[in-house]
Amino acid sequence: MDTISSILDSFHLKASVFERARFCGHWAMTHEGGGHACFHLVASGQCWLDRLDGREAMALAAGDLLVMPRDAPHRLGPAPRIGADREPERCALADDEAGPGPGLVCGYFGFAEGTTNPILDALPDYLLIRGSEVAASDSLRGVVDLLVREAGRDAVGTAAMINHLSDALFIEVLRHYLQTTEQPTGLLAALGDPVVQRALHLIHARPGEGWSLERLAREVAASRSSLAERFAAHLGVGPMTYLFRWRMQLARRRLANGETVARVAGDCGYASESGFSKAFARYYGHGPGAARRLRVH
Repeated sequence: MDTISSILDSFHLKASVFERARFCGHWAMTHEGGGHACFHLVASGQCWLDRLDGREAMALAAGDLLVMPRDAPHRLGPAPRIGADREPERCALADDEAGPGPGLVCGYFGFAEGTTNPILDALPDYLLIRGSEVAASDSLRGVVDLLVREAGRDAVGTAAMINHLSDALFIEVLRHYLQTTEQPTGLLAALGDPVVQRALHLIHARPGEGWSLERLAREVAASRSSLAERFAAHLGVGPMTYLFRWRMQLARRRLANGETVARVAGDCGYASESGFSKAFARYYGHGPGAARRLRVH
């Protein structure tokens, strides 16, 4: 039972690379935070990270991987005192004659629900995996090496290849974090509780099922009180609240794709369209019909 995979499938992970170049000269780039989980992989050379919160700039060296699950504001540049933004002069990533500037591969980890999902919520604002840690992990190093090699090419299918490799990179980051963190939180902590893990798997695999707390507890071989307490301890809400929110997120996505209210209501476990519409409006502040018309994402 692979709960992480089922949740990632539910949230439709789709990464995209927006930068793959070697930067030359004086440059600086500020990312104010655009609502996307993002990453910066230093393929070669060195650059600096300013977290824009008064702390000292941090050096990033070749092989380092920086992930910001909530796209925390930050600035990248070639020196500790980064200064104002200035567009870099870009050279091909694989151009060894381009000078000493850093080679960067940067991208977004996109999800159907934006940054609102329990996997991202369980990760720190800044997740830095040093090159030495990358090198020590066969699977993470393998994905990083393939991504850097492909990002330096201009071949048929290169764009698609680096985006799919970035999907794999996010999964490897999750694996690394689970293996190395001493105190996971949120969903990642919940996965360490076999009772909560089984309940999460059922909720995500069968969201339209007629779940009650009693039935869910019976399926995972726990008492109702134990399941509710353990769920709330890890995720801050009980299983029925979690299920309701997950159904609403699924419903909004499907409505935005043009599916009918009646079909979505039934697939989300509602016996009547009116009951579903009231629940949807209570959660989002507008009815499902508006979600279809506005294509709300």
